[in-house]
Amino acid sequence: MKITHKAAAATLLTLASPLALAHTGSDMAGFAAGFLHPLTGLDHLAMLLGVGALGASQALRARAGIYGAALIALFGGALLGLATGWAYGIELMIGLSLFVVAAGLWFGRGKVLALMASVVLVLFHGWAHGLEVAPAQMALFLPGMLLMACGLLGAGYGLGRFMAPKALGASSALTAIALALFA
Repeated sequence: MKITHKAAAATLLTLASPLALAHTGSDMAGFAAGFLHPLTGLDHLAMLLGVGALGASQALRARAGIYGAALIALFGGALLGLATGWAYGIELMIGLSLFVVAAGLWFGRGKVLALMASVVLVLFHGWAHGLEVAPAQMALFLPGMLLMACGLLGAGYGLGRFMAPKALGASSALTAIALALFA
């Protein structure tokens, strides 16, 4: 396995970033909190960048569908978290999602199964957001979260176009392992 210096540096910077580790809890409120939230959780950040990178090898129409489905899953998951309050197994599914993205990137960026599974697993990231946000704040929080998610999908697309897919896959897997061990 050959990991480039750039990929190793990006992974280390991401893991060491205090912003990425400062994931806020149920005190989140408003549009700004929603906008910043995907940046403050390493799991959410890595997932959205990974799905963006997975879509980089797709034609424009397919990529738009993938990214649109991911945003719908994120939104729907947030509503499910808000409606149910049920948290059992959510963190496990979030961790699994990072490994699915890692496998998709490692074994080939355009793998349809990895893309579909990743989009479905984004639902659990949204679900976690729905559990963390006060119900009265959801109408302000969601638009901010979805706007930042669009930006992160776009950043992931850029990563997927210009970095080696195996390096990105390794970064996603290392992030999942770090979260499992230290979160």
